[in-house]
Amino acid sequence: MALGSELKADVDAVVTNGKDLVNEEDNNDSGHSSINTPDTTEDKQIDKLVRVTIQPTCGEAFDLHLSDSELVQELYQTLLDREATCHRTCFSLHLNGTPVDNYSEVRAVPGFVDGCTLNVVDEPYTIRDARLHLRQVRELLQFGLNFDQHEPPCTNESQSFLTTINLQPDEKKEPKPSDILPPDHILPGCKDRSLAHLVVPQPKELIALKDIAFSPFNPPPGPRKLKGDVLYIDLTTVENRVYHVTCCTRGFYVNNSHDGKFDPTQSSSNKVIYQSVIELLQTVSAGLKKVYPQIMKRRQEKSLVERLPSSYPVSTWVSNPVKHDSYTSDSLRAIELTEPFRVGFEDHMPGLLRDWNEELQTTFEMSRKSVAERAVRDRSYFKIHADYVNAAAKGVQSILDGNILAINPGEDKKTHMYIWNNIFFSLGFDVRDHYKELGGDAAAFAATSTDLQGVRAFATLEDPKLNTLGMAIFDYRGYRVTAQSIIPGILEREQEQSVVYGSIDFGKTVVSDEKYHSLLEDAAQQLKMLPHTVISEKNGVEEQFKLYTSYEAKGIVGNDGRKYVLDLLRSMPPDVHYLEDAQVSDAAKELGYPRQFPHKLSALRRELVDLFCESRLVAFIQLTAKKIRDVIADAKEKNDEELIKQAAEAESELSVVFLAISEEKEVETKNPIVQNAIKEACVAVHSIFDDHYVMKFNPDCFSSNVKHAPFENLERQRRVVVDAAEYLLTNQIPELIQSFKDCTLQPIDGDSLADIMHAKGINIRYLGELGRRLQDSNSFARPLVLSDIVARSAKHVIRKINVQTPVDQLSASTSHILNCLFSVVSEPSPVPANSTKKAHKKSGKKKTNAAWSTLTTASLWKSICEESAYYYGFSIDAESLDKFTESHEIQKTALFRRVCKIMGVQIVARDYQLDTVSKKSPAFSEDDIVDFYPIIKHHQPFTADAKKMFLRGQHAMSVGATREAYECIGESINLMTAVYGVMHPDMPQCLRALSRLAHVLGETADALNHQHKATIMSERLIGLDSGNTIIEYINLAHFAFGALLIPGSLRPLYRARYLMNLIFGEKHPVMAQIDANIGTILFTIQEFDTALKYLQSSDSISKSIGEPRKLKTGLIANLIARTHAARGDFRAALIAEKETFSIYSELYGPNHQRVKESGEYLRTLTQQAVSFQKKMLNPDSNTNINELFQVQPPPVSALFEILNIINGIIPGLANLAALEKLQNETAEESKATEVAAQLDNETLD
Repeated sequence: MALGSELKADVDAVVTNGKDLVNEEDNNDSGHSSINTPDTTEDKQIDKLVRVTIQPTCGEAFDLHLSDSELVQELYQTLLDREATCHRTCFSLHLNGTPVDNYSEVRAVPGFVDGCTLNVVDEPYTIRDARLHLRQVRELLQFGLNFDQHEPPCTNESQSFLTTINLQPDEKKEPKPSDILPPDHILPGCKDRSLAHLVVPQPKELIALKDIAFSPFNPPPGPRKLKGDVLYIDLTTVENRVYHVTCCTRGFYVNNSHDGKFDPTQSSSNKVIYQSVIELLQTVSAGLKKVYPQIMKRRQEKSLVERLPSSYPVSTWVSNPVKHDSYTSDSLRAIELTEPFRVGFEDHMPGLLRDWNEELQTTFEMSRKSVAERAVRDRSYFKIHADYVNAAAKGVQSILDGNILAINPGEDKKTHMYIWNNIFFSLGFDVRDHYKELGGDAAAFAATSTDLQGVRAFATLEDPKLNTLGMAIFDYRGYRVTAQSIIPGILEREQEQSVVYGSIDFGKTVVSDEKYHSLLEDAAQQLKMLPHTVISEKNGVEEQFKLYTSYEAKGIVGNDGRKYVLDLLRSMPPDVHYLEDAQVSDAAKELGYPRQFPHKLSALRRELVDLFCESRLVAFIQLTAKKIRDVIADAKEKNDEELIKQAAEAESELSVVFLAISEEKEVETKNPIVQNAIKEACVAVHSIFDDHYVMKFNPDCFSSNVKHAPFENLERQRRVVVDAAEYLLTNQIPELIQSFKDCTLQPIDGDSLADIMHAKGINIRYLGELGRRLQDSNSFARPLVLSDIVARSAKHVIRKINVQTPVDQLSASTSHILNCLFSVVSEPSPVPANSTKKAHKKSGKKKTNAAWSTLTTASLWKSICEESAYYYGFSIDAESLDKFTESHEIQKTALFRRVCKIMGVQIVARDYQLDTVSKKSPAFSEDDIVDFYPIIKHHQPFTADAKKMFLRGQHAMSVGATREAYECIGESINLMTAVYGVMHPDMPQCLRALSRLAHVLGETADALNHQHKATIMSERLIGLDSGNTIIEYINLAHFAFGALLIPGSLRPLYRARYLMNLIFGEKHPVMAQIDANIGTILFTIQEFDTALKYLQSSDSISKSIGEPRKLKTGLIANLIARTHAARGDFRAALIAEKETFSIYSELYGPNHQRVKESGEYLRTLTQQAVSFQKKMLNPDSNTNINELFQVQPPPVSALFEILNIINGIIPGLANLAALEKLQNETAEESKATEVAAQLDNETLD
């Protein structure tokens, strides 16, 4: 089979996950600029590559090549990464005998030239240096240990499963069947969905040291301090010997302290002073000396992508079983994790707290005129923001653990506010009835999310002139906690004195400031907000004020002179479908809108606003042009020369007029035809004004709290908002539904579904609308949408219960709730599951009356159904979860995973057998609940230049400029690395695109390398079992197959299939894709029996979900036919190939090459079947069983082409000569004999 001219049109689109959808709000460039001249050299100083020799104090000198724009600090990190020098931390770099400043660029160092030598000079220790040194020693030795069970579940450390998969074959050994054939739980139709396979297998621990502890004799007394003593340390070796060590300014030595007696003088048996603790231990501990090289080897085997911490906190919902006997003592960890006053920066900035607001605003305001300046600004802002989110996450956990005192401790707990580490924390409850009329606690909870959306919107403006607060939202143990940076002086003044713009009494009185008007004008234009005039009454006097935002937005001038804008919860127009008394369109009324909702703060998404305005602009241009064309046609018909002349002038003006309108500039035209056409088009598209096109939104037009000026045309302003909401219902949702049915969008789990909905401008509250439109279809999205409705409704119910549950009952309550949901609990649980009546009598405690204890399966399911109907407008008719999952083909394990992830619950990874659980015994126990972790939402800073380059690369790909696309996306990754560092959640998508381009260009090794990094990043940053990770595994397998790594290509596919079966089930187009890949590769290596199972599974899945018949379907049917033929089952082969012929004929018509090839193959099959039958019916002594199988399978190049089509890649076929040899291997004779015996008595039609 050769690549036909139709391939480009017929290749399936790349599987689209939520992570792959580029949000237009984050990109000010359309991506359609010149591909050949990317704008990345603007005012950019050319970097030079220099070679420098570094002479360390231990080990040999080495050469290093680096850019002269890098900081000297990077050289320090290089020394800390090298095996020979990583254990030494207290040093400085000297050039020509002069110390070099750590934070200066290389090019700025006097005397730094190509070929120079830097000498490492040991520096005297201080307490800070000693503590940092011990932390480095601890981190080095932890490479030999397994994941620490004492660490909180939300940290910057995460694991990758891919590192346990060996892609490279062992050349010394022949591959075993177990290396190639799938394990039982990967086979199609298998119901084994144990979570035990999900977690990363732990290697054997390499214990080099039992403990490092600060001696109780610290701090050094005055006389010893004057002799150079800095710190005293106790080291417990693996030989169970305790060494008392003194850290002095010159290093570390063993002292004479013993048995509680203090003697810091140097031991007579060991008189050496060592520069590092590792060097000291290597002389006193034979165990460490033996194990340390193995630890270093394990460390060096890990790439930077595997071992570097993530920028933001990450967490996982599963954990290895907790074994108390495997707990390790670690005195340094005990200090760091049990002192709530520690903020994490003490060792770096002793005695100081970071001023988060000043750092965030200073970096945000940095110059961004050139690419180089923007890169420095973006890197600084991203680093500060990441540190801020990490600090806030630690603060939230400490607050709910009760370790931080509220600033208003005497008030009700729900009203408590906290200040910790210069961050302000508040709980998501309605404090003092501020939101009473808007929905109470529900409105207060939603206000934080809409406020964050506003902060994100203002942060993405091209040239923001106003400052916003650093903000992050945490959902933890049922609570919503908002973290904000503190405006200087805000705590010292009354609110009335602080606000100079907006309203503090919900619109009753409004203040405004001309200075804010000039700053908000550009922001309002970019965010499509309509300036409007409101009336404020104070002391009986009415006054008019112009607002560019909602009255809820507040302008505050801080003591630092900066102008801040906050409370941006109404930055987007309201969603009238969820305002009970609002007017809606006729189409919305037919669908049951407006409907009741828990709060009145529902707003449309910015993505929808942009899409709606774009569609209206297109409609306006088309209507205007049509009107002028109609005038021209009418003038020609009447032969009116004057009118023809005017119309021709109007037509020539159109391009100028449309350009001015698209750029939101005033249209200057005196042509009456153009003026009339514009007026008619404005009326048709419901423009705000009659005589010129304006499509903007007044966020206050439906608010009853604010009084508008009489000249404001509220009817038209409301009509635009109604039209936008109608556009969501009549355009965006049907388009999304159709994309699901056509399988052009393929979300895998609830997270990717949410990302896709948001990219389309659809709010999560419309899940019920999606569910109603999908519940009677056979689309793969039906179980996904319906299970997400149940999971989110369960979250709402459980969240209210968790808020009322004491900490000491959380494991009991959570296990009971999960049992009520996934097992059958017919009676309430008055006491925790692991308690007994006797124990309660002994303790004197009464039976608890907590809310969770009264739950049963029936009551919980009833609450979930009520919440689904109330919040999502979706009625669940099933009487139980079992009936619901059965009727909609929802997999319980997938629903269980989703519930745990959105609740923030970490559980033990084991087989819960949810689909086969005995109704009499609970599936969960208290010991299965490991911990809770916070769900974090925040504004993620991004590098606009990198996104522009990525979009240009995608555009270049679409026009076939592969090499230019490769360069653009490569430059995008370089920019991301310069800003984010080695890892970031946006980078897997770019690396995947780069891998595909490298594959197309024939650079197989580069493609495999890039994809390997992308997969590890996805696992560590997005999730071990995320939908994005599954896609990365599929691509990795494809490139491994192209690199001739057959077992290495199957193992990622087996992992992808397990994950897919776990988080969704089998009836999904991605599962069909995975099975098609596995079947094709197994067919290549002539494992026909197993290959047939996967190929048939792929075909069956595609048919069951109604996936459209296309080239991929025909190719799989052809492969099934060839597999049957290879097994000797010619009847089945003929049936399958007839289907192939039918598909090709339907797609291409009778004269296409593929149709002719399929017809030829049908004739060949028929001939071979007849010949086979004759020889089987009349065997003789000369009959060779192997000669009966004369149907030759296609060459491997054709099979690889099939994989390219299945996975949506159009490559230049390369590196396939070695694969061709695999086709020449003969099938095993025993297998052929078995097939012949099976067909011996069959008669073919």
